Amino acid sequence: MPPTRTKGTKFAVATSCLKHTIYVDFNQVSVDEVRKLMGIDATGRVARQTKF
Repeated sequence: MPPTRTKGTKFAVATSCLKHTIYVDFNQVSVDEVRKLMGIDATGRVARQTKF
């Protein structure tokens, strides 16, 4: 796959993973949170700060 498609796919997967950590039905994650998740090692652990 071209690099842009791979990066886009990784971004989409990271966004989906973060969405599953939110109770409501609205994706409230920032681009920075997604990029942070994309940059970590493959431990599978998602850490986010709640905004409430």
